[in-house]
Amino acid sequence: MAVRRPAMPRWRRAVSELAMVAADLSPLPAAAGPRLGGGRLGWVPAGAVAALALGAGALAAVAAVRPPAALSPAAALLLAALLAAPLGLALIRPVAALWASLIAAALISEVLRAGGDGPVWAAPALLAHLFILGLVALTSRPPVAVVAWGLTAITGAALVQRMPGMNAAADLGAPLLAAAVVTLAGMTLRGWQADRRRLAEAASTAHDERTRRRVLEERTRIARELHDVVAHHMSVVAIQAEAAPYRVPEPPRELEGSLRLIRTHAVEALTELRRVLGVLRDGASPVDTTPRPGLGRLPELVATAGQVGLDARLTVNGSDWLLPAGVDVSVYRIVQEAVSNAMRHAPGATVEVAVDIRPDRLELQVANGPARQPPTGGPGAGHGLLGMRERVGMLGGTLTAAPDYGGGFTVRARLPLDPASVVQAGQGR
Repeated sequence: MAVRRPAMPRWRRAVSELAMVAADLSPLPAAAGPRLGGGRLGWVPAGAVAALALGAGALAAVAAVRPPAALSPAAALLLAALLAAPLGLALIRPVAALWASLIAAALISEVLRAGGDGPVWAAPALLAHLFILGLVALTSRPPVAVVAWGLTAITGAALVQRMPGMNAAADLGAPLLAAAVVTLAGMTLRGWQADRRRLAEAASTAHDERTRRRVLEERTRIARELHDVVAHHMSVVAIQAEAAPYRVPEPPRELEGSLRLIRTHAVEALTELRRVLGVLRDGASPVDTTPRPGLGRLPELVATAGQVGLDARLTVNGSDWLLPAGVDVSVYRIVQEAVSNAMRHAPGATVEVAVDIRPDRLELQVANGPARQPPTGGPGAGHGLLGMRERVGMLGGTLTAAPDYGGGFTVRARLPLDPASVVQAGQGR
């Protein structure tokens, strides 16, 4: 019996959440967070361009507003590099870049406070920090993004108070509003991406489950058909073993014992087969009493396809050969599935079914042309092809199924045959 743990008090949950936020706000976390663009360096080219553009803009603004003597070009370049450096870091570690941006803003404000250049650098500094803040919101948990915005507000208020000619109440409202909008946009985009990932994972799981179920259903149907085939042969063995002693006058006791043992094992095998079939068969499903499908029912299958709008044709070479029962059933099922696919995805198309039987192999091809009418079915999941491959693989054959250059689809199967088990009609087995 599971023991229920007492609920954690609210104050402890709050402290735990703050501890997690503090850990996430560590500049160098133990575990790296979500990556951007599929890799650490995915956005480095774009970040380099943004850093260069920001530095050039800052230098141009300083040169336009203040005489060069107020701030030397070397000093302006150094400050621009200090301001732009966190942009490149943000592509690898956004939280570390946030701290670097706040520290850089504080250093720059102290350097420029006496010279009066602070308002000139405020715009590029704000743009750089908004970019970094958006990446933090995009790659971190919502509480971390909110705390990052709070740190931005506190740091901004402190710096504005120290800058000459600037007032926190008048000059900080618009930047903080912009920071809030960027943070909210990053959080929203992160949630949208998370929802998309969850939906994709759920769809993938459902697809895999449907595929497994269809494969199991097809294997069950194959097992039932094999049961019918094997049961027939075992019944023949049992009957022949029981009748054999009566065909020999005064058979030796050793022969009678051997035949009796053969019949006993054949009957036991039949019993086990019926037990296995009972496990495979759903108790609610009716027992299939239709004749076993095979090569002889292909004309009926092709005629049915013609009734639903397909221009279906059948060619059989070597129809006088009698196939093993397992191969006979599999040929029919493969053609049936291929024709069904043509009905769904190529309505009105021409379908060519060709079967070539040799003593050592059977070659099968079902080729349909392009659709002449809008398809009635959506994109298939490939379950029918899985069933075909199961059957062909069970018989030791090969199967290929692929679109052709004319816009149609072709299924080819090659099944090996044992010449000893293939006889011509009229010769018996």
